[in-house]
Amino acid sequence: MTRLGFVVAMAWRESRAAGRRLLLLTAAVSIGVGALVAIESFTDNLRTAVEGQSRTLLGGDIALRSRLKPDSTFLDLLDSVTHAAGADPRTDRAAVTNFEGMAYVPRTSGTRLVRVSAIAGSYPFYGEVRTEPAGAWGRLAAGRVTLVDPSFLTVLGARIGDTMALGESRFVIAGTVTNFPGDVGIRAAFGPRVFIPGEFLDETKLLTFGSRVEYEWVVRTPATLDTRKFAESWRPQLNAKSGRLRTAAEEERDLKETLDQLRRYLGLIALIAVLLGGIGVASAVQVFIRRKRDAIAVLRCLGASSGQVFSVYLLQAVAMGLAGSMAGVVLGVTLQFAMPAVFGQFLPLDVSVRPSPRAILTGLGVGIWVTTAFALLPLLQVRAVPPLAVLRRDVDQSAASRADWWTRLAWAALAGSVIALAGLQVGNALRGLAFAAAVGAALLVLWLAAMGLTRALRRWFPHRLGYVYRQ
Repeated sequence: MTRLGFVVAMAWRESRAAGRRLLLLTAAVSIGVGALVAIESFTDNLRTAVEGQSRTLLGGDIALRSRLKPDSTFLDLLDSVTHAAGADPRTDRAAVTNFEGMAYVPRTSGTRLVRVSAIAGSYPFYGEVRTEPAGAWGRLAAGRVTLVDPSFLTVLGARIGDTMALGESRFVIAGTVTNFPGDVGIRAAFGPRVFIPGEFLDETKLLTFGSRVEYEWVVRTPATLDTRKFAESWRPQLNAKSGRLRTAAEEERDLKETLDQLRRYLGLIALIAVLLGGIGVASAVQVFIRRKRDAIAVLRCLGASSGQVFSVYLLQAVAMGLAGSMAGVVLGVTLQFAMPAVFGQFLPLDVSVRPSPRAILTGLGVGIWVTTAFALLPLLQVRAVPPLAVLRRDVDQSAASRADWWTRLAWAALAGSVIALAGLQVGNALRGLAFAAAVGAALLVLWLAAMGLTRALRRWFPHRLGYVYRQ
């Protein structure tokens, strides 16, 4: 039998004999890899969704905003921008006025702070507004009606058909908005959203001196317009009038940057879970090698070199790391399909869930990498088991077990792995080094605490108590 054949055969036999113990090694890696794959896959899906729905997020191709009430000069500039973009102000421009106010339902005497959006025009130009009953959004431009968040009805005990008072004006609740393009469900924490026709905005008399209000005009432009160059040419004039100009491409870029930051943050949390799994791997391998000390000594007596025996158990660790990583990939993909149901109401877009090949390969690679790096140190103890250990358990191993250059190399590989993985996750080598240093400091504090607790228990814990209590 060749050397490679011997290593593979022995690794397989040892795995069958210690299946339950090696299962612990597999499980230690699976959870961390599962979290990493789920996070990476879901953020990849989010980025894909942003690329396909950037105009839906904005409601149009370009948007002009101002915190000041527009005067005649600003309105003339707004018309100039609209015409320069090749759009018709009557059909391709919509106005949205956003502010906070107190809504009152006379039938239930309920009041609530709400976020009001006064809509004038065919807003939004992209995306579908889903309402209950269906098609109620079209009624907003047909009369004195309002559409509200479902939570508004629940909190105030109201129902469709009730009258809502907003300032000095009254509106009939025509339905609820169940999904609005580009809206984030978490905003409901600041008050339910209420939509009213823009033509009745002045009747409310809520926009007075000191009111916090944002004026927004959304424009639909021809597909041939280069919105980036257009924004660069008109932005200085709008800034001079306290206005802001945003494009769908800029919204997409900013949201992608936010998603990347979220991915890096959650990825670091998943990386910590993977590193904890690596510590579990090291502990499991440590116990496993101690239990296999007699078998290792017998193999040495039969002519196996320390390198061959080390290769046997290293192959086992890598195989278990692969198995644990594959189980983690399955777990991560399963969790990924559950994420939209959990976080869907907090997302400003519709996400199509698809397994990400990049995330799967990353999970497999990181799982095997961490398993190997953390298993190396305890596996090096195999070289310290001499053939004489078959006859004498108390044989001196100090010379063989002292820290040689292989051990120092294993420590360097472990530290370098943590730094490299953190650097790859955050996309910055310096920040990765800082994160790895913080992880090392935390482990040092935990190790010191454990040592102190152990010594304190040995000194002051009652010795007459039974074994179970001492453990």
